[in-house]
Amino acid sequence: MDERGLWRLFCKTGLPAAYLAVVGQRREDRARWPEPVRTAFKPRHKQV
Repeated sequence: MDERGLWRLFCKTGLPAAYLAVVGQRREDRARWPEPVRTAFKPRHKQV
């Protein structure tokens, strides 16, 4: 099988979409927690 035949098989199996989904998820996971979480709310401290 020549290179074009392998590429057609690769595309027909849906592997490109699966590969891109896995790579995208890994990048998202790495980028998700590089620094502490910041929120828009200030903590409420009650003095007793």
